[in-house]
Amino acid sequence: MSPGRSAVSQAYLQHRNILRKFLARFLPDPRDVEDVSQEAYLRAYESERGQAVRSPKAFLFRVARNVALNELSRKARALTDYIEDAAGDSEPRGAHTLEETVHSEQRLALFCRAASRLPPQCRRAFLMRKVYGYSHREIAESLGVSTSTVEKHVATGLYRCAQFMAAMDGEIGDRAGDVRQLKGGSGHG
Repeated sequence: MSPGRSAVSQAYLQHRNILRKFLARFLPDPRDVEDVSQEAYLRAYESERGQAVRSPKAFLFRVARNVALNELSRKARALTDYIEDAAGDSEPRGAHTLEETVHSEQRLALFCRAASRLPPQCRRAFLMRKVYGYSHREIAESLGVSTSTVEKHVATGLYRCAQFMAAMDGEIGDRAGDVRQLKGGSGHG
């Protein structure tokens, strides 16, 4: 069997639309569905090179489910870590004003929106660096690209996220003013 005609490759080509629908049950973002679908195929194909696969379709779907669950776990951990870091441990709980808390939560949501709009490869490299703390070399090895490509992706991610957040910053300022008005109209803060 040649590498281009492996049983896993044939199963992927024949069932990729069904595989995407299957993954959409786990992953709400269509971009994640596509990324996980491709990642699952690559992992299944790589595994097949080292061992015989009796049921390529079932094997491919099992690998895809595992990759999807790992992706969900990783995103949940990243969000939890980011929230904990954003909250900081330097001040006791309750030391922040309501305005500061609302502002921080809005900035976090805005950052998540900004990052979700990045192109898939750029988003992966950016989040691996900024959220997970991987080195450029580790990211390059994981994504199969050069270190300079990773550096470009991270720089692009920073630039685009900063642009998006700056453009949307007015919304946050307006909402913080709404919170001040709800608290009693104090104009400072």
